Amino acid sequence: MYMMEMEMEIEVYWKESSKLGRKLYGPTTFGKVYRGKLKLDPIGAETRDVTVKIWDDNVDVIDDGKVTEEEVKFLSNPNVKYHPNLAKLIGFCSNGYCSEGPRIKVALEFAKLLEFLHEGEWPFMVFNIDSANIMLDQACNPVLIDFGLLSGGMMGGQRFSQGFQHMSLGIKRIWSDVFSYALILLGLIAKRVDLKEDLVKYMYKTLDEWAYEAYKPHCSLVRDSLTKDKDYDEFDAIALTELAMRCIKADNPKERPTMSQVVNCLKKLRAFQVLKENAHRDKRMKFGGV
Repeated sequence: MYMMEMEMEIEVYWKESSKLGRKLYGPTTFGKVYRGKLKLDPIGAETRDVTVKIWDDNVDVIDDGKVTEEEVKFLSNPNVKYHPNLAKLIGFCSNGYCSEGPRIKVALEFAKLLEFLHEGEWPFMVFNIDSANIMLDQACNPVLIDFGLLSGGMMGGQRFSQGFQHMSLGIKRIWSDVFSYALILLGLIAKRVDLKEDLVKYMYKTLDEWAYEAYKPHCSLVRDSLTKDKDYDEFDAIALTELAMRCIKADNPKERPTMSQVVNCLKKLRAFQVLKENAHRDKRMKFGGV
């Protein structure tokens, strides 16, 4: 989909619609401002010069998206938007709200990918698993896009980058991938991300440090805003939390579960059954109810 209309005549553009060209104007309080071009047609034959403001990821994580939402509402208000000294909002790109169901789908599909890589005849290890290296398609399927530290299989021995995040934890084998997968899982359920510059600048705790401090047995680390979702299930939330904590186990990394065990655990969730039912329903609708 190239673009779609939203309320208040605001057009929401996908990220592919804008070309930033690394032309940085400078930083703002919560992000950065760039010079850019916006495609006015699907092939980009006609463009428009624009100023693009990109928000820091952690702003929305901390405030559940209210900061950016309120800014859009303000700049769209007919009582203020025509003032000549206010920025004119011509559109915005948003990842949108991701409910509990799609989050479980992302966690499961990425776990299945790692299971495939780890447990083949010639196992591969990724080592640089990070949310920044994963993209989602329009059906919320995760796609791994970076393989800079890929080892094993046809690649041969292990290749490492000195000082790579989380490499000091556990042993440098598949258990490191399991640990990093847990950070993805915790990010999905707790709506938190680790940004290296913020860890230094604001002295934030890393995601695993936060989890160890916040965790209590038989309790959930799922963010409060997700508990209000129609897909939310308390037993699933506790199971996901317990799974993540097993995967970041630091005192004996070999006791972390394999990715096959992670996949089996995820398939026992009620949310997985809902995903299967929805997929079956969509398939019937696609083929005319057959």
